[in-house]
Amino acid sequence: MHEDLQQLARELKKETCPQRVLDEVARRISAQATQPNRFRYGIAAALAASVVLCGLSLLRWPRGGGFPRASEVAPKEIIDRALVVRQAEGTLAYIGQVMVHASAHSEKVILNDAVPPLRDSLETAKNKIVIRIEL
Repeated sequence: MHEDLQQLARELKKETCPQRVLDEVARRISAQATQPNRFRYGIAAALAASVVLCGLSLLRWPRGGGFPRASEVAPKEIIDRALVVRQAEGTLAYIGQVMVHASAHSEKVILNDAVPPLRDSLETAKNKIVIRIEL
Protein backbone atom coordinates (compact mmCIF):
# COMPACT_ATOMS: atom_id res chain seq x y z
CA MET A 1 0.00 0.00 0.00
CA HIS A 2 2.89 2.32 0.80
CA GLU A 3 4.28 1.93 -2.73
CA ASP A 4 0.86 2.73 -4.21
CA LEU A 5 0.75 6.01 -2.33
CA GLN A 6 4.22 6.98 -3.49
CA GLN A 7 3.33 6.18 -7.09
CA LEU A 8 0.09 8.18 -6.79
CA ALA A 9 2.02 11.13 -5.34
CA ARG A 10 4.49 11.03 -8.24
CA GLU A 11 1.66 11.00 -10.77
CA LEU A 12 -0.09 13.90 -9.08
CA LYS A 13 3.13 15.93 -9.15
CA LYS A 14 3.31 15.44 -12.92
CA GLU A 15 -0.30 16.59 -13.45
CA THR A 16 -0.86 20.14 -14.69
CA CYS A 17 -4.01 22.17 -15.12
CA PRO A 18 -5.24 22.40 -18.74
CA GLN A 19 -4.87 25.76 -20.40
CA ARG A 20 -8.63 26.11 -21.01
CA VAL A 21 -9.27 25.90 -17.23
CA LEU A 22 -6.64 28.57 -16.56
CA ASP A 23 -8.22 30.81 -19.22
CA GLU A 24 -11.69 30.32 -17.72
CA VAL A 25 -10.43 31.22 -14.21
CA ALA A 26 -8.73 34.37 -15.52
CA ARG A 27 -11.94 35.38 -17.35
CA ARG A 28 -14.06 34.89 -14.22
CA ILE A 29 -11.64 36.85 -12.04
CA SER A 30 -11.59 39.77 -14.47
CA ALA A 31 -15.41 39.71 -14.69
CA GLN A 32 -15.79 39.76 -10.92
CA ALA A 33 -13.24 42.53 -10.40
CA THR A 34 -15.02 45.74 -9.44
CA GLN A 35 -14.53 48.79 -11.51
CA PRO A 36 -13.01 51.77 -9.68
CA ASN A 37 -15.84 53.66 -8.05
CA ARG A 38 -15.75 57.40 -8.63
CA PHE A 39 -18.11 57.89 -5.70
CA ARG A 40 -15.41 56.71 -3.24
CA TYR A 41 -12.94 59.21 -4.68
CA GLY A 42 -15.56 61.95 -4.32
CA ILE A 43 -16.10 61.14 -0.67
CA ALA A 44 -12.35 61.16 -0.02
CA ALA A 45 -11.96 64.51 -1.80
CA ALA A 46 -14.89 66.04 0.12
CA LEU A 47 -13.46 64.81 3.43
CA ALA A 48 -10.02 66.22 2.63
CA ALA A 49 -11.53 69.57 1.62
CA SER A 50 -13.56 69.77 4.84
CA VAL A 51 -10.46 69.04 6.93
CA VAL A 52 -8.54 71.81 5.15
CA LEU A 53 -11.42 74.29 5.59
CA CYS A 54 -11.76 73.45 9.30
CA GLY A 55 -8.03 73.94 9.77
CA LEU A 56 -8.14 77.32 8.05
CA SER A 57 -11.13 78.42 10.10
CA LEU A 58 -9.33 77.47 13.33
CA LEU A 59 -6.28 79.45 12.27
CA ARG A 60 -8.40 82.53 11.60
CA TRP A 61 -10.46 82.14 14.81
CA PRO A 62 -10.23 85.25 17.00
CA ARG A 63 -7.97 84.74 19.97
CA GLY A 64 -8.91 85.63 23.54
CA GLY A 65 -12.61 84.82 23.30
CA GLY A 66 -13.76 88.22 24.55
CA PHE A 67 -11.82 88.09 27.82
CA PRO A 68 -10.01 91.29 28.74
CA ARG A 69 -6.27 91.16 28.49
CA ALA A 70 -4.05 91.65 31.53
CA SER A 71 -2.79 94.98 30.23
CA GLU A 72 -6.39 96.24 30.04
CA VAL A 73 -7.32 95.06 33.57
CA ALA A 74 -4.39 96.55 35.49
CA PRO A 75 -5.10 100.24 34.81
CA LYS A 76 -8.82 99.89 35.57
CA GLU A 77 -8.36 98.28 38.98
CA ILE A 78 -5.64 99.60 41.23
CA ILE A 79 -4.05 96.66 42.98
CA ASP A 80 -3.77 97.20 46.72
CA ARG A 81 -0.40 95.65 47.50
CA ALA A 82 -0.89 95.95 51.24
CA LEU A 83 -4.11 93.91 50.99
CA VAL A 84 -2.33 91.23 49.00
CA VAL A 85 0.47 91.08 51.59
CA ARG A 86 -2.02 90.78 54.47
CA GLN A 87 -3.92 87.98 52.69
CA ALA A 88 -0.69 86.09 51.96
CA GLU A 89 0.42 86.54 55.58
CA GLY A 90 -2.90 85.18 56.87
CA THR A 91 -2.73 82.21 54.53
CA LEU A 92 0.82 81.31 55.57
CA ALA A 93 -0.07 81.69 59.26
CA TYR A 94 -3.04 79.32 58.82
CA ILE A 95 -0.88 76.74 57.03
CA GLY A 96 1.75 77.00 59.79
CA GLN A 97 -0.90 76.54 62.50
CA VAL A 98 -2.26 73.43 60.77
CA MET A 99 1.26 71.98 60.52
CA VAL A 100 1.99 72.65 64.22
CA HIS A 101 -1.30 70.99 65.20
CA ALA A 102 -0.53 67.97 62.96
CA SER A 103 2.97 67.59 64.42
CA ALA A 104 1.61 67.72 67.99
CA HIS A 105 -0.95 65.06 67.13
CA SER A 106 1.72 62.89 65.49
CA GLU A 107 3.95 63.28 68.55
CA LYS A 108 1.11 62.11 70.83
CA VAL A 109 0.35 59.13 68.62
CA ILE A 110 3.98 58.08 68.44
CA LEU A 111 4.63 58.47 72.18
CA ASN A 112 1.39 56.83 73.34
CA ASP A 113 0.77 54.17 70.68
CA ALA A 114 4.09 53.21 69.10
CA VAL A 115 6.73 53.56 71.84
CA PRO A 116 5.20 51.36 74.60
CA PRO A 117 4.84 48.21 72.42
CA LEU A 118 8.33 48.79 71.06
CA ARG A 119 9.72 49.19 74.58
CA ASP A 120 7.92 46.04 75.72
CA SER A 121 9.21 44.02 72.78
CA LEU A 122 12.77 45.20 73.46
CA GLU A 123 12.41 44.22 77.14
CA THR A 124 11.08 40.81 76.14
CA ALA A 125 13.95 40.27 73.69
CA LYS A 126 16.49 41.36 76.33
CA ASN A 127 15.00 39.01 78.93
CA LYS A 128 15.06 36.07 76.50
CA ILE A 129 18.68 36.75 75.62
CA VAL A 130 19.70 37.07 79.28
CA ILE A 131 17.88 33.86 80.22
CA ARG A 132 19.63 31.92 77.42
CA ILE A 133 23.01 33.28 78.43
CA GLU A 134 22.43 32.25 82.07
CA LEU A 135 21.49 28.72 81.03
